[in-house]
Amino acid sequence: MSNLKKQIQQRSTWIASMVACFAFLLMAVKVYEVPVAEIVSNLLMVVFGLTVIVATAALLGRLIVMLRQRRK
Repeated sequence: MSNLKKQIQQRSTWIASMVACFAFLLMAVKVYEVPVAEIVSNLLMVVFGLTVIVATAALLGRLIVMLRQRRK
């Protein structure tokens, strides 16, 4: 029962974080007049950057596995 309660609490925390993030972005658009296109382009740059980082880490991990197998 405790595990279920913990999962519900984590989900609630995640939902609250997403609502707060959306409210912050909406405030940026409405109050500070940040163009939506700029927010979307920044989001795409961040996603691209994270993809490059994860892909590089995966390739380095694969290289390390190959080198360890080669030594055996």
